[in-house]
Amino acid sequence: MKYAIAIVLSLVLLAGCTTRAVSSTQRTALEQLLLSTAVDKAFEKINLPELSDKKIYLDFSNLQSYDSDYVKSAFKARLAATGAVLTETPEQADFLVAVSSGALGSEYKDTLIGIPALPVPGSPMTLPELALWKTVEQDGIAKFLVVVYAEGKAVSQNYYYGKAERDEIFFLWMRSQLKDDIRKAWEKADRDLDKK
Repeated sequence: MKYAIAIVLSLVLLAGCTTRAVSSTQRTALEQLLLSTAVDKAFEKINLPELSDKKIYLDFSNLQSYDSDYVKSAFKARLAATGAVLTETPEQADFLVAVSSGALGSEYKDTLIGIPALPVPGSPMTLPELALWKTVEQDGIAKFLVVVYAEGKAVSQNYYYGKAERDEIFFLWMRSQLKDDIRKAWEKADRDLDKK
């Protein structure tokens, strides 16, 4: 029994911690990558063969979301990849495509078995958390409505969802990455560039 207590105390005393640097930008790179990856995953699902080789005008007037410039660029790139020809004015177009955002945000959840970080009374210092078991789940979630119009009438209406996940587990001082859609997207982009 004495040996078990000594081993547990040794493990607790030898445990370390890692702290991520505070972002000097308004939003962290991790949040931005989760959201843009969720956008990419949503738009990968777009399949509008009726727009191939047709002139398209894109209407983003109802698109109100974080990163709207990226959403616009990603949507334009996706439609161009399907063979659509983008026009500058609605009068030049065979179809008008309206894009709206139902959601584009992130979620964070952690579960801790151990002692959370605690403030030291009368001091600006904080004691670090002591995690025996900890899970961290970070998600970027996107929902878009895409409506295709021809001569003022709706031809099709589709909802596109995307979710980017990044999940970690910590057991004592060991870390395991369960899911990391950011890394997968990054590695895929690198492989695609290497092929060129």
